[in-house]
Amino acid sequence: MDEWFTTDELPNGIDLHVMQTSKFKSTAITAVIYSDLAEDTVTLNAILPEVLTRGTRRWPRTAELMQNLDSLYGTGLSAIVGKRGERHLLIFSVDVANDAYLSANEDLLGQGLAVLRDVMFDPVLEGGAFRKDYVEQEKLNLRRRIESIIDNKLGYAFKRCNEEMFRGEPYSLHRLGRVGDIPRIDPEGLRSWHAQAVLQFPLDIFVVGDVAREHVLELVGEVFGMERAPVPFKAHVEAEHRVPAQPRRIVEAMDVNQGNLVMGYSTGITCADPDYPALLMANGIYGAYTHSKLFQNVREGESLAYSVYSGIDRNKGVMNVWAGIAPDAMDRAVEIIEAQLDDVGSGRISDDEIEKTRRAIARDIRMMGDSPSAQIDYAIVSRINGVQETPDELLRRIEAISLDDVVRVAGRLKLDTIYFLRDEGDNAGA
Repeated sequence: MDEWFTTDELPNGIDLHVMQTSKFKSTAITAVIYSDLAEDTVTLNAILPEVLTRGTRRWPRTAELMQNLDSLYGTGLSAIVGKRGERHLLIFSVDVANDAYLSANEDLLGQGLAVLRDVMFDPVLEGGAFRKDYVEQEKLNLRRRIESIIDNKLGYAFKRCNEEMFRGEPYSLHRLGRVGDIPRIDPEGLRSWHAQAVLQFPLDIFVVGDVAREHVLELVGEVFGMERAPVPFKAHVEAEHRVPAQPRRIVEAMDVNQGNLVMGYSTGITCADPDYPALLMANGIYGAYTHSKLFQNVREGESLAYSVYSGIDRNKGVMNVWAGIAPDAMDRAVEIIEAQLDDVGSGRISDDEIEKTRRAIARDIRMMGDSPSAQIDYAIVSRINGVQETPDELLRRIEAISLDDVVRVAGRLKLDTIYFLRDEGDNAGA
């Protein structure tokens, strides 16, 4: 993965990141507005991309906007809200065909940038506010999306563990916001928040494709030349998290066929920490892969879990273990899961486990080169955390990690919260 992003700052504070590569026949363009997770704005951020993609001043009806995209050789448009640590991101993306592969020069890059600008900065309005019918429809859609989280029981269990582990902290908020906030959203207030977000918050534009940096810089300067007064972009400093003396333990009952166990560990390590590569290795040995200790011993050896794996949030310094288990197997599962981490922290790791994990992580990093969106996300996370490290540089650090590094980092992991979602049997809540 030799190519990586070059960065230029526009006079209005927009940072442009361009990766020139001939690997793809289309050009991926992503614009990111950076906001902080906060109770009073989390639901406004969640609904805003949905309302903005309903129509623009040039294409006020959703069908007209979609027809315009179709006319641009099926240009794709997406607008989502993302959560990276304690940052709340408004992410707008278009994917356009490269003109080099068309019979005529359509300037699809310029047209794609214009679509992105119109969706973000020039929405259809009524009396200076968003259209009431669009806002009301998207309020209903957002309510349904939030309420449907419970349909995925493992995802719901993770959400509940996160809420309990980080109660009172911004990280406890879900990226889609809160149902209770939805009735208070109105076209005028949402429009006011939109104007603040696009004109005052940090904004990055990422472009990946067979494009010339100078040409992209000229186009973006023309298309996104509006006046802005953004606050300076600063690497985010996560709120300090205090681990309880004894792990929190929450058991809730619901009509489920399988118990869903989620355990939250505090790592104290983000991707900005020098120990991040060692944490990747420790997590890989512990539970990220099918060769890992959790899968081999909890699922295969003890037959305690239908599925079990671990994962880290590189933005926050937290590791989670997820396990689907029988409703009466919680205590035994927690005991065996903890024993596997103790083995990692005690150095009971084979050379085969280390090398399989190193190869698996290297494969994951190299696979980013096949996906513009994965490379853009890596760059976004690096920006948020103030990290100046390419995937190739991270790979070299992974290659240098020793057994002692893994043991040292595993010793920093502290169990914070145990959440179990079980059936409504006689022992529920016990």
